[in-house]
Amino acid sequence: PRPEPASSWAETVTVVGDLRYRHETINEEGLNARQRHRIRARLGISGDLADNLSVGVGLTTGGSNPISGNQTLGDGFSHKDLDLDYAYFDWGLTEELSLVGGKMKNPFYRPGSHHLIYDDDLHPEGLALRYRSGRFFANVGGFWVEERAADDDSIMIGAQAGYKATSVNGTTLTAGFSYYTYDAAKGRSPFFFAAGNQLDASDNYLTDFDELELFGEISFALAGQPLTLFLDYVTNTATNAFDDGFALGATYRDASAPGSWDLSYVYQDLQANAIVATFSDSDWGGGGTDAKGHFFRTNYVLPGGWKLRFTYFMNERGEAEGSLRDYKRLQADINFTF
Repeated sequence: PRPEPASSWAETVTVVGDLRYRHETINEEGLNARQRHRIRARLGISGDLADNLSVGVGLTTGGSNPISGNQTLGDGFSHKDLDLDYAYFDWGLTEELSLVGGKMKNPFYRPGSHHLIYDDDLHPEGLALRYRSGRFFANVGGFWVEERAADDDSIMIGAQAGYKATSVNGTTLTAGFSYYTYDAAKGRSPFFFAAGNQLDASDNYLTDFDELELFGEISFALAGQPLTLFLDYVTNTATNAFDDGFALGATYRDASAPGSWDLSYVYQDLQANAIVATFSDSDWGGGGTDAKGHFFRTNYVLPGGWKLRFTYFMNERGEAEGSLRDYKRLQADINFTF
């Protein structure tokens, strides 16, 4: 028989998108309560140029903010920005090793899919190597954080290694460590915004950032439903002041099929200089570091794939400032994916 013709690259192209509508209420001690409606729209396209080479390009709302695609409604019906969210290539060098370049989806593993160090929406810019071999995985990257014409560039070098084991009864255990170091941070202006990091009298970073992360995650069945527990710890070895952070959390059940739901809880304490605050969760404690407290979330999947989500943050912020303030935030989302 004649061999089947090779597939055209056009047949591998995939278009994905989602729309989220959110209502949120923010109550911060000492400030007026805030109510707002927000949207986030994303559209992405990807395709295979060869068996071992793919590219992807995505757009999002939210302007230039590196950790949020949210667009607040109510600015006189103005047009909303749609910007480049990611643009990358993924080249499989071997069965185990791949090279990713461009503005990419975060290559580093996050225990519990939580965002102690990096927000979900962050897409770093540079080059990364990803390695997978059996139960072992590793990720290494070099990313251009701030290019300066008249001073040293700020570059982040990150390395991560981990091990994932699965027992005969289906229990999965993942453990590992990461190290992220930033060149030319101390004495320079904050990357995009400070968001909780301590600054000097000139509003420049007071410290460098050399972040050591240790993490563990275990997943198993409880009453016939999946339960995931995780612990994530980080310390900034470049300073001794407000330098630690951790998150301890759990997710029960899986919200993927229509009619299914899940429930998550996290306790987190992230001190002011533990990490580069610019890139951490944009919602926790109002965004950034120097906050601690509780996180609750539940998802419910409606017929047709729509998803309802309710999230509640009950935090305190301002320890490094010498005055803790209550911060509470309630979010109600409906998500449409296509």
